[in-house]
Amino acid sequence: MKPFETLTHRGQLRRLRRLAFAALRDYAIDEPRLTALQHGDNTTFRVDSASGDRYVLRIHRPTRRTVQEIRSEMVWLTFLRQETELVVPRPVPRYDGDLITVAGVEGVPEPRTCVLLRWLPGRFVNKGLTPSHLERVGAFMARLHLSTARFDPPADFSRGRLDNLWGKPRGINESLARQMVDNPEDEGAAVRHVAKVCSPEDGARVEKLIGKIRQAQRAIGQGTETFGLIHGDLHQENYFFHRGQVRAIDFDDCGYGHHLYDLAVTTYEVSWRADAASLRAGLLAGYRSIRPLSLEHEQYLQTFMDLRELQVMLWTIEMRDHPGFRDRWESWVKETLEYIREIAES
Repeated sequence: MKPFETLTHRGQLRRLRRLAFAALRDYAIDEPRLTALQHGDNTTFRVDSASGDRYVLRIHRPTRRTVQEIRSEMVWLTFLRQETELVVPRPVPRYDGDLITVAGVEGVPEPRTCVLLRWLPGRFVNKGLTPSHLERVGAFMARLHLSTARFDPPADFSRGRLDNLWGKPRGINESLARQMVDNPEDEGAAVRHVAKVCSPEDGARVEKLIGKIRQAQRAIGQGTETFGLIHGDLHQENYFFHRGQVRAIDFDDCGYGHHLYDLAVTTYEVSWRADAASLRAGLLAGYRSIRPLSLEHEQYLQTFMDLRELQVMLWTIEMRDHPGFRDRWESWVKETLEYIREIAES
């Protein structure tokens, strides 16, 4: 049997499909039928039952998240479903009530942590996005940020900081997250990897950019008005619309970070468009209709977008041996490095 990491995209999916069926034995699903949705950082399948119910099964990549971090995500989602009007996925418990399961099959090198979520109907919008769409997304995001003030996490609740750059995410509580700004070990690893995979000069430019980002974070501060539990990945494939209502999925990256980071991610993902300025204005107007955002803090939005750009590049380097990235990662990384050179020399 070929090693899993040498398989093609289709070959890996074929084995993970068998693992998905093994995981579903822990749930009350009649005659499940699977449809592959995505195989990247994690792997997701749509699950249709004989009774007509629909779900999403997410299979986590090993070593990326601890079991407790994944369980904590499910705890937050449960709170949002029960205690707010925000529409987010509803976690489905196993037979024994646990919100996660661990499954393994021959041919997949190690057991994988899995979660099952109720399917949310709706329509994704990308090319047809308008400022009105982004205004609704901004209002949704502001309500999400406000809701965290009412969330009383259990003692073992654990998520990472969303400004990490390299290495394993840190599973920490909110109190510890607020005490951290610099992370020399993480930052040093990021610089070393860029220097090794790309060039020492590129590593030095990345180090300079990290310093600029940390300076902006210190200026904003980490009080409850600027920092807390956030989604962390709210782009066009993770928010959609149903009868005019915004819905959000894929809280896998949720964790502790600046509220401005959430706004930066959404803005970054539409920054390539000709109408990016009006979309950004719609997003910020929607956010401000629910929650304050000072002009002083808004000036740092581009710096947080640069943080996102850097994280995406580092993630691409990390994923370069994945079958979906093997042939393309170098060109993606080169494009980002050219941008970093521009801002480092400006």
